[in-house]
Amino acid sequence: MSHVDFFISGYPKSGTTALYHYLKGHPDVFLPDVKEPHFFSADFPGVRLVTSIIDYERLYSGATSNQLKGDASASVIHSSEAINRILEYTPKAKFIVLIREPVAAVLSFHSELLYNLSEDEADFEKAWEVQESRVKGSNIPKSCNESSLLQYSKIFRYRDQLPLFFQRVPAKQRLIFVFEDFFSDPRTAYLKILDFLELKDNGKTDFPVINTSKNLRFRSLASYHRYLVDSNNIFYRLTRNTLSTFGIHPSHMLARLNLKKGYK
Repeated sequence: MSHVDFFISGYPKSGTTALYHYLKGHPDVFLPDVKEPHFFSADFPGVRLVTSIIDYERLYSGATSNQLKGDASASVIHSSEAINRILEYTPKAKFIVLIREPVAAVLSFHSELLYNLSEDEADFEKAWEVQESRVKGSNIPKSCNESSLLQYSKIFRYRDQLPLFFQRVPAKQRLIFVFEDFFSDPRTAYLKILDFLELKDNGKTDFPVINTSKNLRFRSLASYHRYLVDSNNIFYRLTRNTLSTFGIHPSHMLARLNLKKGYK
């Protein structure tokens, strides 16, 4: 098969999920249902959903010959390995990078990690203070699959990451957007992206807000639910399967009941 054509490559909580959904609706674009396979970010093993090239390329088996294939793994820009690995795999790959005012971005990211149970320190200042101890393996939540994500100062280290990105990726293969500018006029930004990818305008004018940060009402409930799912508890499995036949999905219900809006 042909290689992946473009990457929505970061930063976290800077609009990558929204752009993924906007482009996924374009008839000449194929984005897999697995939004963030993180295949090329080998230095973040805990978040990689795909680890072999065969499985990675299988994600794109449904693409037609006239569709551009994209990957929306937001770890690419802050990974020390991903960009080089991508360019070895497909030298002509294009990169779309969304950046955001760093304080807003890191607060939103912290909120997201709390929601998915990767973080357990609700006070962001304290979470920032324990970064050094976490490098040494202390104060890491048991439910965190990738402790590197808790190094907030390294995830959003624009001053080091962006110059390296500019050095590695030719100007004609990169497009940078600021989150605040992108969403102040999403139609114009969308047209610039289509032009960058050499795609025709499909007339899209609806750009809904997607993936605002979320908080848990009851962390203990989310933790217990995670335990039931991960342990493949037979009672939970039978209950879930029985209710699903009536169109009732316990996981979705629990998620909605336990959700409250967080920092945007």
